[in-house]
Amino acid sequence: MNGNLTQPLGIGFPYIATLPADLYRPGLIDFVEITPETICRQRGTGTTAEIEIIPSQMNLARQTCGGLPIVVHGVELSIGSAHNWNDAYLKMLDEFQASWSFVWHSEHLGFQTIAGDDNSTLEIGVPLPLPATKEAIEVVASRSAAILEHYRVPFLLENPAHYFSDFPSDPEIGGDIGLMRGVTEKSGCHILLDLHNLHCNAVNHGFDPFMAIDRMPLSRVMEIHIAGGSWRDGFWMDAHDGRVPGRVWELLEYALPRTPNTAGVVFELLDEHAVRLGAKAIEEELRRAREIWNLHWSN
Repeated sequence: MNGNLTQPLGIGFPYIATLPADLYRPGLIDFVEITPETICRQRGTGTTAEIEIIPSQMNLARQTCGGLPIVVHGVELSIGSAHNWNDAYLKMLDEFQASWSFVWHSEHLGFQTIAGDDNSTLEIGVPLPLPATKEAIEVVASRSAAILEHYRVPFLLENPAHYFSDFPSDPEIGGDIGLMRGVTEKSGCHILLDLHNLHCNAVNHGFDPFMAIDRMPLSRVMEIHIAGGSWRDGFWMDAHDGRVPGRVWELLEYALPRTPNTAGVVFELLDEHAVRLGAKAIEEELRRAREIWNLHWSN
């Protein structure tokens, strides 16, 4: 299992400053997933924007995480934007890596900025999925290959949750799984398989998530996300607001034996919901994930 890509880490959890530091202890978790934007501030907008690491927040994160390995999970690169990606994010990531090295890093396969009428950059506000087209594959694969070359650690793209029944695609690509396959084949990047995103799409669009897993390029999966969600306006939302649904646990049990290069499983939770859920419930979810992980590695 895991080939020669990277050594398996185990069970991970996001860095959340408002939670007790005692959660970030070996035995409960094996690595920490950090979204660097959470310890940054942004100055300016559009092409003049800068994302600056706040030294005190960086120091607190390092103190909390201790000697645990870290991986980075970004949200603002906007790798699929037609006009450009977010250069400010990459400049910040350069500084982050120089200060605190990460085992791998990941981003969402989507876009969240568009070009304005005056060639400015406009924020959409939420990540949107890409059309499954040859043009989208070329754009994202080229940028992913450049990122791999620059940072010299594995780069992963996450399958998104989306709330559109139909959006443009080329027949030979065949949908979002074909899009992911094309990008990974052309760029050499890997996949962050978000099982809750897959569950959302299956619930909202009426397909079998287990069959969807079987269609994926499973040897490219390096990390798996699990999370909770909730109903809103008739949709199951990728809210990261609570415990992992039973169906997602079933998907994890199904996916792990089929993804031989998975190096870690992360229970995702957003900052604003973490305190409400509480440390006890978080520990229970992490221990359940470890039981499944250990069963997988014992076979």
